[in-house]
Amino acid sequence: MQKRLTILVTGRVQRVGYRGFARLIANRHGIFGYAENLPDGSVRIVAEGDEDDLARFCEDLKADDEPLILVESLMVSESAYEGTLTHFEAHFGDFQKEMFHRSELGLEYLKEMIKLQKRSLKMQEEMVSALRDMKKESRKRREVLERVIEAIHTQGIG
Repeated sequence: MQKRLTILVTGRVQRVGYRGFARLIANRHGIFGYAENLPDGSVRIVAEGDEDDLARFCEDLKADDEPLILVESLMVSESAYEGTLTHFEAHFGDFQKEMFHRSELGLEYLKEMIKLQKRSLKMQEEMVSALRDMKKESRKRREVLERVIEAIHTQGIG
C-alpha cells in the first residue's frame, strides 16, 4: 500500500549533510519526496512510497552509523498519498548562506581533527618510548639468563 509521510527530524541534523544523507537513503529504498531545513534547526522530510519501504526508510533515517549526524527524534505523521512526487531531492536555501555555514563548519571539524591527530601522535610517541624501554629491559634480562645458563654449563650442572 502506498503512503505519504511527513517526518520531522530533530537533533544535530543541520549543517552535517543530513538532507543529502536522507536522499541517499530514499534512493536506496525507492522513496520519492524531499528534505528541507526548518528555522528551528530541525529537518522536515516529505516521503511517498510503499508502506514497507517507508518503514525501512524511517529506520535508516536514525543515522546510527553517521559520525556527524545525531538524530534525537523522528516524529512521523501520515497523510493521503498524492503520487505527485517523481524523485527525492534535498531542498536548499540561499546558496551563499549555505556555503558560508558549511565552510565555517568544515573549518571547525578540521581544527578538531588536527587536535585529535596531535593527541594521537603524542600517545604513539609515548607508546614507542615505552616499547623501547621494554626492549632494553628484555635485553638485560636475556643477558643475565645467558650468563646463568653459561655458568650452569661451565659448572657441569645439568
